Amino acid sequence: MLYIGIDVAKNKHDIAVLNDKGKTILTSLTVSNSRAGFDLLHQSLKQLNQDCLIALEDTGHYTFNLLNFLHEHHYQVYTYNPLLIKEFAKSLSLRKTKTDKKDARVIALKLLSDPNREQFKHDKRQEELKILTRHLNRLKKKQTDWKVQYTKCIDIIFPELDKLIGKHSDYAYELLSRYPSPEKMVQAGFDNLLDIKRLSAHKIKDILDIAPSSIGTSSLAREFELREIIENIQHYNRLIKTAETQIDELMADIKSVITTVTGIGNRLEAVILAEIRNIHTFDNPAQLQAFAGLEPAIYQSGQMEMTGKMVKRGSPHLRWAILQAAKACTRYSPQFRQFLSLKLEQGKHYNVAITHVAKKLIRVIFYLLKHDIPFDEKRLR
Repeated sequence: MLYIGIDVAKNKHDIAVLNDKGKTILTSLTVSNSRAGFDLLHQSLKQLNQDCLIALEDTGHYTFNLLNFLHEHHYQVYTYNPLLIKEFAKSLSLRKTKTDKKDARVIALKLLSDPNREQFKHDKRQEELKILTRHLNRLKKKQTDWKVQYTKCIDIIFPELDKLIGKHSDYAYELLSRYPSPEKMVQAGFDNLLDIKRLSAHKIKDILDIAPSSIGTSSLAREFELREIIENIQHYNRLIKTAETQIDELMADIKSVITTVTGIGNRLEAVILAEIRNIHTFDNPAQLQAFAGLEPAIYQSGQMEMTGKMVKRGSPHLRWAILQAAKACTRYSPQFRQFLSLKLEQGKHYNVAITHVAKKLIRVIFYLLKHDIPFDEKRLR
């Protein structure tokens, strides 16, 4: 068996090939980030005429084309978090020399010596799910930015409107797109405002009563800005719905018991599955907790031992999803709600208590996925 480490870069990739004793088999192999370079890599490995495992750092979009090529040629591929490679490199030497060729060798050594390498085996379907869930997360963040600007505009143009009809609804968007100031709403009159779907006569009357005395200030520039912001929010609504549909279609082929946990819906399940990938690569819940970045930092020296804040390493997307799921579970699951109450009664701050709930949820998810059984409130007691 050969163990191959690839140091990925924008224009070239450095390759290290080791045997099962850690001896270098192939030296000074560098291939370009091109079809010719990929073919050279494949032909070089074929000439060695041995089974091989390949590892590289999960460094973002520069790895995608190479990963796809390796999958097409049926190689077993593993991807490591760069932080793990960095920590492993420190364990090998205290010297601070760093070259691409040495990095490739470190990755190969990590693959060779890692008893838990299956945890990092690359799954193309899971990669697709991760791409979609992270894309959806970015879309929602972009929409949130526009909603912040939208609130700012409303506070300037018509600050009283929020208490009358709220801000984020289809009829609020339509109202402000058509009549983006108190003055224009008054000029439009009752009958025209009544054409807006789901805007009730009672709310229209409240608007027309308050609008003439509003403290808001408007201008053509403000009104133009407001209309553009609403258009962007609605545009992101469409993009988000499309992305969610794509995730639903992919999730339909993945059987999971996570949504049987009271409070966890399909969206959070998708993120959790995308980040965990394969539960059988984790030996115990503590490993999954560490991967989610929900373990406390520990310092021990002699007779001194201290625990600090969460290390927040691993997957920030998994940590976010677990924390959101923990909050949802405390709302809908009697057992999780009771557990949260217990931690609060012990004097813990809400955020600390939720972290304890998240750790408990990780243990539950680990058990459910390991044994492929649905959630049962009674078993949680």
